[in-house]
Amino acid sequence: MNRELKGYMTVEAAMVFPAVFALVIMLLYVTFFLYDKCRMTQDLYTAAYRQSIVRGDTVLNTQVDTSAYLMLGGCSAEVSGGGTVRASAAGNMAPALLTGTGEEGAVWELKVTMEARKTDPPRSFRRFRRVTAIARQALEK
Repeated sequence: MNRELKGYMTVEAAMVFPAVFALVIMLLYVTFFLYDKCRMTQDLYTAAYRQSIVRGDTVLNTQVDTSAYLMLGGCSAEVSGGGTVRASAAGNMAPALLTGTGEEGAVWELKVTMEARKTDPPRSFRRFRRVTAIARQALEK
């Protein structure tokens, strides 16, 4: 019953290696996608924070640089002012292993939105001082 199977390693390698290689490539795509998401989140947080500390109703010209993302294409970003500052961005990524040759390929979409409450630190400090002064005068009487 001792049969030698010549070439079994070649057949096994021909079947296993492409699957492992595709898995590694997909993990790299997922890693780049998550990196771009973290970077986009940080950029939008910074933009929303900068807009939230501006005094009054003025709107800063806060630009989010979308050219620095690794794998995202078609990125757009905007920052809106008001009582609640909202910064949002969107982009997409088409992994080469999933797109295929047709026009309808798999596209991963990334949408991130950050919100910040409009604050006015000097006004808050003045209000606190005014309230403590009124409380102090009430206690003295």
